[in-house]
Amino acid sequence: TSTCDFTITVVDEEDPTITCPLDITVGNDPGTCEAVVSWAVPTGADNCPNPMVSSTHNSGDTFPLGTTTVTYTVTDGAGSTAECSFDVTVEDVGVPMITCPSDVVIDLDPITCDATATWTTPTISDDCSGATITSSTHNSGDTFPLGTTTVTYTVTDGAGNTAECSFD
Repeated sequence: TSTCDFTITVVDEEDPTITCPLDITVGNDPGTCEAVVSWAVPTGADNCPNPMVSSTHNSGDTFPLGTTTVTYTVTDGAGSTAECSFDVTVEDVGVPMITCPSDVVIDLDPITCDATATWTTPTISDDCSGATITSSTHNSGDTFPLGTTTVTYTVTDGAGNTAECSFD
């Protein structure tokens, strides 16, 4: 009788797989310059059971204005990995706010038949920074003719969103 021994080694040479969602574009959440973004979390697949999935961000995280890349990695028991990525883009969609002063009533200069009017500059605010008054049909200190003249201000934020207010 004779015997022999030998070793059988089973090697996992098949990489796991993972598929990410498509890129996501959302507007900022009201009152903030960011957004909470959720997606269907990808699951990894492998020929051996229980692959581990990790990510740079989680569904339901808060994302800042701009584009953030989210990467998922699946690792199998043999240490083989696969990755997928997608972009989350948060856009400033909030319209800036502008509040004009109340109507101004002034007495006419009887000699020139016009009057100089002054007022407080409108107040502005925006969810994201960068809102500025970009135009005005008239300026405080201008001279106005007899009658009613409407003054209109426009505010524009860094994303190009605009708002207007007017007073007489």
